[in-house]
Amino acid sequence: MNEIRYGTVSHVFHDEGRVKVEFEDLNISSAILTVFQGRNQGVKQYSMPKINEKGLCLIATTGNSGYYLGSGYNIQDPVMKEAGEGKYITLYPDGTKLIFYENTSKLYIDCKKNIEIICPQISITGDISIKGNIIVEGGMTTTEDVKAAGVSLINHKTTGVKAGGEISGPPQK
Repeated sequence: MNEIRYGTVSHVFHDEGRVKVEFEDLNISSAILTVFQGRNQGVKQYSMPKINEKGLCLIATTGNSGYYLGSGYNIQDPVMKEAGEGKYITLYPDGTKLIFYENTSKLYIDCKKNIEIICPQISITGDISIKGNIIVEGGMTTTEDVKAAGVSLINHKTTGVKAGGEISGPPQK
């Protein structure tokens, strides 16, 4: 019969998706255990525990194989304050946070560094609001008029227009 034990991660083998665990109550180490992942075919998930993380293990009767099933919340590591029904939350060590709200299909991203997207094309349907500067390397095409401080790029008139090689004045508002 398989055994369920509680232990502390002592070694992490990231490239194998496996760990070793210390069972403090028995004062022994586990065999190398496979870390249980949500999926491993089609859509794959990968999330490895840290050394000293405490978690639940399923150990084969022979004791030479099994699974590290994962950890749970406790007093030292409580549930995130944003937790609630219909939320899927990932919180990274630097404070970067992803929250998907199942009931509204809203995805919230609070990234503490840069976000880099590499793909041949991005298509966005919907309005975009940006607080900050935009830097474009390359051309920009629009099917509509562009306005800056209320001045139309297509329909603006300039002041101080003079004949010949003179330079006109600024646009009229």
